[in-house]
Amino acid sequence: MKNIILGNKVSIKDVVNVSRYNYCVEFSEEYINRVNKCRKYVDKFSKEGQAIYGITTGLGDNCNKFINENDREIVQRNTILSHACSVGEPLEKECVRAMMFVMLVHFGTGYTGIKIETLNLIKNLLNNDVTPFVPRHGSVGYLCLEAHIGEVLIGEGKVYYKNELLCSKEVYQKLNLMPISLSSKEGLTIVSGTTSVTAITSLALYDAISIAKISDISGSLTLEVLKGTLMAMDDRLMQVRPHEDQRYTADNIRNILSDSEIIEKYKGSKVQDALSIRCMPQLHGAVKKIIKDCLKTLEIELNSSVDNPLIFDGDNNDGIALMGCNADGSYVGMSADTLAIAITNLSKMSERRIDRLVNRHVSDLPAFLNKEPGLNNGLMIVQYSAAGILGEMRIASHPATIDNITTCANQEDYVSMGYNAALKSYECVGLSKYIFAIELICAAQALDFYDDLKPSSATKKVYDTIRQIVPFIATDVSLHPFIEDVAVLIKNEKIVDCVEQIIGKLHF
Repeated sequence: MKNIILGNKVSIKDVVNVSRYNYCVEFSEEYINRVNKCRKYVDKFSKEGQAIYGITTGLGDNCNKFINENDREIVQRNTILSHACSVGEPLEKECVRAMMFVMLVHFGTGYTGIKIETLNLIKNLLNNDVTPFVPRHGSVGYLCLEAHIGEVLIGEGKVYYKNELLCSKEVYQKLNLMPISLSSKEGLTIVSGTTSVTAITSLALYDAISIAKISDISGSLTLEVLKGTLMAMDDRLMQVRPHEDQRYTADNIRNILSDSEIIEKYKGSKVQDALSIRCMPQLHGAVKKIIKDCLKTLEIELNSSVDNPLIFDGDNNDGIALMGCNADGSYVGMSADTLAIAITNLSKMSERRIDRLVNRHVSDLPAFLNKEPGLNNGLMIVQYSAAGILGEMRIASHPATIDNITTCANQEDYVSMGYNAALKSYECVGLSKYIFAIELICAAQALDFYDDLKPSSATKKVYDTIRQIVPFIATDVSLHPFIEDVAVLIKNEKIVDCVEQIIGKLHF
């Protein structure tokens, strides 16, 4: 089993490896030492009784109410229970695991004051593939979803274990683990911060990088089977509008199609292609720039301290607590909003190319790529599916972070709505893979109408990979399983891998 040792910086790849591929997590000695050092400060503050938010006071509008030392465990437990009020269908398992991993990263920075015992329990749940049940709706940026993980830590709530939904106490007994009693500040730390926003956007962003590469591949295959021209990919055009990602996209497409007999045969036969084809460097490039900007923000956020208050060394080694709002989700929320817009733009290009593939009025191909029209519908309706999916994505592309509502008796008169942005970016990226799967299926079908000309080596490799799971559609069949199977190839980066085996690493 592969391990990730926490102590130094992490990346979104680490989030994916733990959440999706079940990598185990361990703590470095440095990680443990800084957690323990900070916890000593919290214990000291708690005994001294100075007014520090969440340590000796209540939360939110109760911040002016002093909590006696004997009552602080009760308050922390109550914080978890009262905040565990998200609703509806559960979050995907990988999203919850990503949240747990991000908790370990954020809480272990040495500024939050959480106990190492609490972090060890989160780690043990991850490593034993125990996933809390977390309903997906009801967050303004933090608090509610995180509290459902906190419920499990104190022995309440339910978990998924070995494909069963069980009471957490039952699973603790099976694994010989014990729930914890939360002490000063710990309940607050668990529900605070940018856990869900950062975790879910990290997954979306990782898949968006793969989708951006797929867009160059599927677009190249479509350009090829539509007898397009590479003139719009000429590097001289890119040099006089020197956006780096535009130039890299054009280079990717030229490399993918470099030895295509189809492209060579029809060179010069068109003045220019439709915008969904000749504008690929420009739009694909713009999307890649957005993704890179989001990546920069996410990697900073992943390695940040986002609790309130945060604990620092004082002048006399006695520690100081600073109340602020690093828990705000605006950085990642705005990135997630932008990511949803970018991926929707990328997908609208693919949907337009799908239409060109199946539309006999704008191609030299059989109507709906069908050998027996009338008797069969061919690939007529998959374009409808792509259009419907794109419609969902367009709705989800409205920015969430521009919304606001006051909470907690106006103590929190602004909220980031970063969670809603993260969730819809995750959903948009998940939907987009179906649109690109449909484009790849249609382009592979179109390629079968070329008997005497060879495609490029790279597109042939893509075609062969698709044909392993999707046959030529000679008579009407249910296409749903094929779309799902190609979508899995996209998510697992198999299509990207097969192209890179031929031409080397794609620019990104």
